[in-house]
Amino acid sequence: MLRLLCLVACFLFVNDVVADTKYIRVIGEGSTVEQAKENAFRTAVQQRAGAIVLSQRQANNEKLIKDNISLFSAGYVDDFKIIDINQNGSNIRITLDVLVADSKLFNQVLNTGQTNQSVNGERAGAALNTFLDQKEKGDKMLDMLLSTYPQNAFIVEQKPYQLAVDSYRNAIINVPYSLKWNYAFITSMNEAMSLIEDKVGLIGFLQPAPSNVIIMAKNPKDFLIGSKNMYKFNDIPTLNRIKNSLQGDNEVRIMLEVSDVNGQLLYQTCYVPDSVNGRKSSFYNTGDNKKLTIYGNEFETGVLQATISQAHNYVVQRASRIEVSVVPDSKCHW
Repeated sequence: MLRLLCLVACFLFVNDVVADTKYIRVIGEGSTVEQAKENAFRTAVQQRAGAIVLSQRQANNEKLIKDNISLFSAGYVDDFKIIDINQNGSNIRITLDVLVADSKLFNQVLNTGQTNQSVNGERAGAALNTFLDQKEKGDKMLDMLLSTYPQNAFIVEQKPYQLAVDSYRNAIINVPYSLKWNYAFITSMNEAMSLIEDKVGLIGFLQPAPSNVIIMAKNPKDFLIGSKNMYKFNDIPTLNRIKNSLQGDNEVRIMLEVSDVNGQLLYQTCYVPDSVNGRKSSFYNTGDNKKLTIYGNEFETGVLQATISQAHNYVVQRASRIEVSVVPDSKCHW
């Protein structure tokens, strides 16, 4: 099966960018006033902050079976003014002046009352709803990338096998292998993190954030030492979302399959990499509840050993192909 996934990010600016302190005039339509306002808010955020177009395509034998497109904008509505409302039948058209703020804030202060005694609930609600919408779009972008873990996250290479016999006269197939991070996946992770992280101002630069993602990696084509990128988030769900995608049913496994000349499967088994079971340095550290560290330069080498009992000697006799692949743990329960 050929499985292709592409994550495309490009900035679309519909109108000229205006100054931070200026309102944007936008028009929204819907069957209700609230729906029209939400559409207007969405347009304003995309115009002011830019929209990242995310595309996920998955193909099976070159036939497209999945095509998801979504938008992500790093902004939220801080204030708005209703200029005009028109109704034509069941369609409502609303004109708003909208002030869009950057959502990359270290402190989650979305909206403040104009005085100690007053609260503009409509304004605060718009700020909260558009902020949460932006967060949900960021979650979706993460899900699109992490849905390819671990298959696209690691590269496994196998060397020529060796056939041996143990003291019980069982056949032993030894397959040397190496397992390492796919630098293309690391690059995608860095790009995704830089887009959705909550930026920290100069004053808060050294302050610990509620959650942090650290990616340490070096381009294998470069002779440089490498880089250490830290991304700070002011919420916990983003960090937990990433951690959960690396563990449990998604935890990396190595699958070994033996098939005959017709492609019929003769033997199949899974192995827990030494970098996961603790025998070697880990690919990542999830132990800190406020931090995830990815060690992009880590790799492991070893030998996969498949024991074929005498009763199943036909596996060796009919074997035509030995394949080693990266799969999630969920694929290893038969």
